[in-house]
Amino acid sequence: MLYYVIKRLLATIPVMGVVALFVFSLLYLSPGDPAAVIAGDIATEEDIARIRASLGLDQPYLVRFGHWLYDLSRGELGTSIFTGLPVTELIAQRVEPTIALTVCTMLVSVAIAVPLGIVAAAKAGGWIDRMVMAVSVMGFSVP
Repeated sequence: MLYYVIKRLLATIPVMGVVALFVFSLLYLSPGDPAAVIAGDIATEEDIARIRASLGLDQPYLVRFGHWLYDLSRGELGTSIFTGLPVTELIAQRVEPTIALTVCTMLVSVAIAVPLGIVAAAKAGGWIDRMVMAVSVMGFSVP
């Protein structure tokens, strides 16, 4: 069993690498220039070039990916260009409401699903069972 767990954990390493490369590529390929957004409408080309250099946007793709991966591994997610605050601080501000919403949703889901599952199992093959199954499938299908 321990061998299986270790094998599965080691298998996640390349998956995490591919996911990281995919996320970075999406950010890299997204339209618009972050330096132009930060500089504003009245910025000159020199201002935009200076901001690009300070953010490292003038570096090659793989160099930027390496820096991004290194910062990500340290938990350094950068600074928001909209608020000027660290992204980790912005995430931390929203963790408590997110956890509260998740717990409430799970409690309501279990409080509804368990009794419906018991009724559906008691009436297996009947119309109640089919209705509960249909509602369950719709619930799983909706993002």
